Amino acid sequence: MVALFATVGACSHATKHARDEGDLRPTTRVHVQNRAYSDVNVYILGDAGNRQRLGTVTGNTDGDFVIPDYFITPANSVRFLVEPIGSNAAPRSNSLSVQPGQTVTLEIPPNL
Repeated sequence: MVALFATVGACSHATKHARDEGDLRPTTRVHVQNRAYSDVNVYILGDAGNRQRLGTVTGNTDGDFVIPDYFITPANSVRFLVEPIGSNAAPRSNSLSVQPGQTVTLEIPPNL
């Protein structure tokens, strides 16, 4: 079994504009450190079983993605799923409580 390491970092001051100009929300992000040689697709998983693809990170590189607002609520936690391209493996991170404006760092180990 492969372990993914996820940590939640400090709050960011970046905001994105919603349709209503009075509704500014901080941007929540995930920074993926892919230490494996395989390219991977990264997904976010919500408590309700919903899943959304965030993007692809090529082998031995880093990638940054915005986490959709509907995954970030006070009562919910999230997990991340990583699917190496060309493999049947699909490791998941532990559950994390993420607040708006935070940055999550997801580290994919070399032995994926």
